[in-house]
Amino acid sequence: MQRLQIAYAMINTNRRDGSARALCEVAERLSQRHEVHLFARTVADLDLSHIRWHRMPGPGWPAVADFLSYHLLADFKIRAGDFDIIHSIGNNAMASNVITIQNIQPAKRPFLTVAGTQASLARRLTRWLFLNVTSAVEGRVYSNRARHNRPIPLFLPVSQGVDRELRTHYAIGSAPVRIIPNAADTDVFKPLAPEEKARWRHANGLREKDTVLAFAGGEWARKGLEFAIEALARIPRPEVKLLVLGQDAEASRFNELARRLGVGDRIVFGGFRRDVAEGLGASDVFLFPSRYEAFSLATIEAAACGLPIVATRINGAEDFITAGHNGFFIEHNPEQIARTLLPLLTSPELRQEMGRAARRRVEEHYTWDRVADLTETAYFEYLGLTTGKGAEQLETLAFHG
Repeated sequence: MQRLQIAYAMINTNRRDGSARALCEVAERLSQRHEVHLFARTVADLDLSHIRWHRMPGPGWPAVADFLSYHLLADFKIRAGDFDIIHSIGNNAMASNVITIQNIQPAKRPFLTVAGTQASLARRLTRWLFLNVTSAVEGRVYSNRARHNRPIPLFLPVSQGVDRELRTHYAIGSAPVRIIPNAADTDVFKPLAPEEKARWRHANGLREKDTVLAFAGGEWARKGLEFAIEALARIPRPEVKLLVLGQDAEASRFNELARRLGVGDRIVFGGFRRDVAEGLGASDVFLFPSRYEAFSLATIEAAACGLPIVATRINGAEDFITAGHNGFFIEHNPEQIARTLLPLLTSPELRQEMGRAARRRVEEHYTWDRVADLTETAYFEYLGLTTGKGAEQLETLAFHG
């Protein structure tokens, strides 16, 4: 196997953010057999023993300055002739010839606007500026017409939905595309033994006999937490509880909604925490009425923990869920959500059967080892296409996941 020189472009690299998590998992694995360089401002929770980190200085705040300063510096520090593969996570680097796409700004933006209606004026203005700047740069990086003499890139959207959004919003021509999904660490995210489950629940204000619906993540308005709370209020079973793993700047609004609907004592707001895997493993169902996702890591991780997935038909979920087999689809309708949950709430056997099916699907298709192998294969296929061929010939070729 040819040893590649690979550069990864990610502003802040860690395992908390979904986009960065994918880079960490793939870079660590491929660094065992290739020369891997990382161009990042900050690095946390990443094994650098086989990875050369190129520190990218600049302001970490506000977000728009963080992004723009990195993007401009990357034009000088990441040179196409120095690497076989320059793999950018999103629109970070103009020189990239491989781009992982976790979301498309014009597609995501309407949902962020809805989610930010309760935010302060200053927060709304800074978000507006960030979205406008990143959307403009995204068009410059993704559109073939804007790339001039730069190579046609290989696009790696994480789901079928993101693939559709990419083609809808940008003129990529016949640029090669591979759908490579997000994944889960099945050694970390796994079903808990009954005694472990009981212990975690006792420590976190839940009882063994409770039926626990788990919700995970930040940006609660975009992820539809209000629909989960309103659906809980329509389930007259006091043993059914909602566990919210994560934090949000507008948390008080959701606490007030829970109190107003009379279910404040049936919701555990767990906050940001490092034991998310245990919290999911101690739950019974993953409830995720999100408005927009690229491919939610939390969904895959909950499935790896053996939970049936009850989610809206959005990017990623539509790829993962087989309705009635490993989960159900829901709408943004609290009554419909409550009705859909009922069979799972009344049948522990059904929950277990569907949870096992969800775990099997992760083991077969959504592990980081498989994602790293798919990424490596895509690199070699792309280099095979591009070696010795002109841009005109490339435009007649395409990969599809």
